[in-house]
Amino acid sequence: MRTYLRLTSSMIQMLRRNVALVLSSLGLGIVSILAFGLLFGNGGNVTPQLGVVDEDQTPLTTQMIQSLAHSTTVHISIGSRATEIDALRGAHLNAVIIMPAGFTAALMGGNAQMPVYYDQSNPTSWLIAQVTVQQVVQQLSGVHLPITLQTQAISVHNLRTIDFLTPGMIGMMLMWANLGIGTILVSWRQVGIMRRLAATPLRPGILIAAQMSARLLLSLIQAAMLLVIAMTVFKVPVYGNLGLLAGVVTLGTLTMLAIGFIIGGLTAKPEVANAITFLISFPMMFLGGSYFSVDNAPAFMRPVTQFLPLTHLNDALRQIINNGASFAAIQNDVFVLIAWIVLGSLVATRAFRWV
Repeated sequence: MRTYLRLTSSMIQMLRRNVALVLSSLGLGIVSILAFGLLFGNGGNVTPQLGVVDEDQTPLTTQMIQSLAHSTTVHISIGSRATEIDALRGAHLNAVIIMPAGFTAALMGGNAQMPVYYDQSNPTSWLIAQVTVQQVVQQLSGVHLPITLQTQAISVHNLRTIDFLTPGMIGMMLMWANLGIGTILVSWRQVGIMRRLAATPLRPGILIAAQMSARLLLSLIQAAMLLVIAMTVFKVPVYGNLGLLAGVVTLGTLTMLAIGFIIGGLTAKPEVANAITFLISFPMMFLGGSYFSVDNAPAFMRPVTQFLPLTHLNDALRQIINNGASFAAIQNDVFVLIAWIVLGSLVATRAFRWV
């Protein structure tokens, strides 16, 4: 234990002196926050997201959904009532329309009713979605169909662009700050530091644990700094529990470190490790939802986005910061991150080498 604590202290001192790491990870996050905040801090809402639930399953409802899918003024997602309403509560959608069982028959009888749930905190995007639905219904028959919209408001926090970006910048910063551990380990191996450490009683697990502890401390401090800047400069609200937020930051840090250790164990040259790190981080930065939502990604891309750990890290951060989500709302993201940590640590331990 004493060896671990001393080694951790040494790692913290090395990180403190590594100005380039701090500037590249925290600096990138701060610059992004300031740039996007100044550009879009007071608005910038995106195209309305409309959830569609087809409980009638008839040719007419299928045709209505196809018409909505081809609309250029709204994006749609299709699912069950519970799934779509949960997405609305999680601020992934602006409104949800329900085509209940018997909808087509009621429509032909002149008394069809369509339940509609909407985000009352953003009435502008809801009005756009409502107009879009009415236009599609009219286009199907050429006349105004006798459909009564039964609206029900759901309270969701009003989300500005800067509010959406802040959790993504934290997730991206955690990625940049910790994936680079692989390049550092390879550099140590190349200059002989790892060889000298191998001659001591130090075990690989202690070295990895010390590195993780030092970088975890750095990541928590950087995440707190970035969040304070967003809160004070752009008034970004944090609705969720700070302890839960710190837990997600911890899981995100450990996930990225595990991937970084794998890179360090499987490569022999720093430039190769650095190249692999960039090949991983750049696609993940965009496909992981740091800058924009990936909820409406093409179907063939969704398995990729859902596989990436940054997707789940950003989603959990947004649910906590933007929506005040509890653990139950982010548990799927948490379990994915834990799986990445466990599997990544096993692979990293097997791939670890002193020379």
